[in-house]
Amino acid sequence: MGGPAPPRNADDQTLHFLASQGYLPLALADHPRMMEAYTNLFAKSHEFFALPADSAQKTTYQAVSGPAASEEGYSKIEGEKSILTTRTSNRCPELLLSDLKTAWDLTGAFVEKTIRAIAVTLGLEEDVFLPFVTPCITLTETKTPTQLRMFRYDRPPTGSQPTVNAEKHKDLGLLSLVIGHSPGLQVFDTIKNVWLPIEEDTCLPPDARTRSGGLTATLLGGETLAFLTRGKYKAGVHRVVCAPGEVRNGNPDPFRFSIVYTLRPAPAPVYTKSFESEITGKFGVNEQCEGESSSVLFEKIMKSHWNINAAKDVREKQRQEQAARRRATVEKVGAEGPANGLTKPLSG
Repeated sequence: MGGPAPPRNADDQTLHFLASQGYLPLALADHPRMMEAYTNLFAKSHEFFALPADSAQKTTYQAVSGPAASEEGYSKIEGEKSILTTRTSNRCPELLLSDLKTAWDLTGAFVEKTIRAIAVTLGLEEDVFLPFVTPCITLTETKTPTQLRMFRYDRPPTGSQPTVNAEKHKDLGLLSLVIGHSPGLQVFDTIKNVWLPIEEDTCLPPDARTRSGGLTATLLGGETLAFLTRGKYKAGVHRVVCAPGEVRNGNPDPFRFSIVYTLRPAPAPVYTKSFESEITGKFGVNEQCEGESSSVLFEKIMKSHWNINAAKDVREKQRQEQAARRRATVEKVGAEGPANGLTKPLSG
C-alpha cells in the first residue's frame, strides 16, 4: 500500500510534509557522500555482528544491564535483535570507528542544515536550535545525548508470519535518520490511520532505492522537536516488522540490518520564549522553561516512555510502572477536578 508521496526538490514543501506526518522518506542518492559512507558502514556492521560473542570487539564494549542497556555499547535481545550504540569515538570498536565517524559527521551536517530550515518554516530565528545541536554534529571523545545505533534484527523462519521486532513508539530527541538495508520500518500515516511500509518501493520517492545503491533513508521527528515546536512538527510513530528473508543460494537471509542516527539535545538552557512565533503560538504556563537545562526537559520526556530497545522483562516492568502512574494521574484529576488543568491522563 502506498502512502502520500512527499514533493521532490522543494525544501519548504518537504518540511511541511515532515511537520504534518512526523516522517519523510528521502533518496540517499541526493546526498552521495552519505550514500557512500553508509554503504561502507553497513559492510562493517555485517562484519561486527558476525563476530563470536566472546570477541574482544564485543566484550570490551558490552552494554550495562537494565533500562540503560541500549544507551551505549553492545547488547543482544534473544530472538529479537542485536544492538551496538555509539556516543563517543573512544567507546567505539576499532573495526567500525573510521566508517562510523565519517557517517556520523556527514549526517550531523545534514541534520544541522535541516534543523535550521525547520526553524525558518516556523518563523523562528534560524539558529534557535543550535545550542542543542552544534555540540552533537561531529563524533568526538566528548559524550553527548546524541547516538548512532546499528541494529541486526532476527527474521522469523521461512514460511512464518512477519514478526514485530520493535513495537509502536516515538523517538525521544529532535530528529532521527533511519538508513535501511532491507524493508522493515513502518510509519503510521496520521491521515489515513494506517501503517505504511515506508522502506518498500511503493512508498519511496521514484527510483530512490535503485539510485541509492539499495539503501533507504527516512527522517523522523522526535518528542523533543514536537515539544519545542508546540506540536507543529509531529513526532513520527513507527515500528519495525521483519518478514522471513529471501532465499539466496538455497539459504534464507536470517537478518535485517539498519542504522539509526538519533539527534538528541545537548545540555543547554531552554528558553521557550525563543520558540514562540505567530506560527507556533505561546507556551502554556505549565510548559514554560526559562533557563532550565534541556537535560531536565529530556529527562521528563524519557520518563514518560518505556525503552523499546531494553530487554523484554525490563521494558515490561517499565510499561507496568507507567500504567500505574497514569492510573494515579487519573485518580488525582478525578479527586481534584479540572482546576489543575488536566482533563485526561498524560500521554506516554
